[in-house]
Amino acid sequence: MSEKPRISTATKILIAVMITIAVVVAQFFFLPWFGFGQAGEMVMLGTGVEITYDFDAGAAFHSNDSRHFFFVTREGISYKSSGSPLFEWHETFSFNNPWLVARGDFIAVGEVGGGRVIYVYSTTEQEYRVVFEYPVISFSINESGILSAIVRYDRGYGVYVFNRHRSTVENPLYHWPVFDNLHQPTHAEVSADGTYIAIAIRNVTVGVNSTISFRYINQWDAWGTDQGIFGAQDFPGQLVTAMQFMNNNRLIVATTSQITGFQLGPGHATHRPLWTHEKENTLTHVEFYNGTHFAIAAGERRTMAMGEGDPIGMVRIYGTNGVETGSFDLGRRVTHMRMGHNSVIVGGDRSFHAIDFRGNPVWSFTSAFDARDFLFLDDINTILIAGSNRAEVFRRQRQRTYEINEDEGEIFP
Repeated sequence: MSEKPRISTATKILIAVMITIAVVVAQFFFLPWFGFGQAGEMVMLGTGVEITYDFDAGAAFHSNDSRHFFFVTREGISYKSSGSPLFEWHETFSFNNPWLVARGDFIAVGEVGGGRVIYVYSTTEQEYRVVFEYPVISFSINESGILSAIVRYDRGYGVYVFNRHRSTVENPLYHWPVFDNLHQPTHAEVSADGTYIAIAIRNVTVGVNSTISFRYINQWDAWGTDQGIFGAQDFPGQLVTAMQFMNNNRLIVATTSQITGFQLGPGHATHRPLWTHEKENTLTHVEFYNGTHFAIAAGERRTMAMGEGDPIGMVRIYGTNGVETGSFDLGRRVTHMRMGHNSVIVGGDRSFHAIDFRGNPVWSFTSAFDARDFLFLDDINTILIAGSNRAEVFRRQRQRTYEINEDEGEIFP
C-alpha cells in the first residue's frame, strides 16, 4: 500500500493565509451585493431633515451645542430642531445682505456697511431691536445679550452699547463719540458681566497702527478713572482682526501678526497682558468657544515674517492661558472652521474633519456638494451642512447594511 503524501507546515500556513485573504475579499467585494455590508461601521448619514432657500438668500446658521438652531435669510429668521422639518418659530424682516453674529443663546442680525437696524434674539423670541440714524459698520453680541455697535457719522464715529432695557440711541447703556476720521473704531467687545468694554481703534495718521482702549461701561464703576478709560495697549504696525472676552474677564486679541491674552480686573482699573504668541502666518480663521478655548488656522506665510511659520492649513487650539492644547494639519487651505462640543470642525472644500481639543481626529466626512456653512448640532456626531440652496442634517451612526447613495455621494467613517 502506498503512503499518503504529507502536507508540510509551510504549506498549511500558506493555505490558511489564502483562505483568510479570500474571506476578506468576499466581505468587501461580494457580500455587499447581497445586502450584508460592513455591519458596525460608523458613517455619516442624512436624517431627512432639510431646509431649502434661494441661492442669493444670504443663509446663515447658529447653534449653541444644541439640537436647535437659528436659520437666517434676507427675509427673516427661524428657529428649529434637528429632528423635525417644522420651524418652532419664525419672524420676518428685510435685509439686502444680512449679517449674523452670535454668542451662546443670543444672536444679532443686521446689515454691515449701510444698515440702520439690528435685531437681537434669544432662543424663544426677539429680545429687542435698535434703530440707528447713521449706518452701522460693525456690531457684536455677548453671551448675556448685550449688543455693541459702531456707526459712522457724517464726521467721525460712534460706539454704542445696548441691552433689552436700554435699547435706543437716545438712552443706551454706553456711548462714546469719536469726532474725527483719523481714529476709526473697528471692533467693540463687552465682557459677559457688562462691566468692561474693549474698543479696537485704527490710527490712520501714520502707517498702520492699532490701539485697544479698556473702559468701564457703568459710570459708578468708572469712579477714579478718566471718563471710564483705565488702560490702553498699542499694536504698532498691526491691525486688529478679531477679539473676544472669555471667562473671568480675559480678553483675547488677534492682530495681523500676533495673538495676545489680557486680564481685566479683578482689582479696580487694572489690566495686564498675560501672554503673547507671535505668528509667522496670516490667519484665515479665528474661532472662540464657550469662554474657555480658541482655535486658529494658518494661511500663507507673512511677507515680513522672520521664521518659517506653519504649513498652510495648520490648526492650533489654545486655552485662555495661552497654552496650546493640540494641533491638526489639514494639509490644504482651511475654508471652514467651527467649534462645538469641546471639538473643532475643520473643512477644506468638501472634506471635513472633527478633532478634539488635543488635535486627535474623531471622524472625517466628504460632502457631496459644496458647503457654505457647517456646524455641530445635538452632539459631536450630529452636524448641519449648508450648501448653495439647501441645508441638511447628518448624523453619524452605526451602519447596518451596505449602502451607496448616488445622490449624496460616498460617505466615509
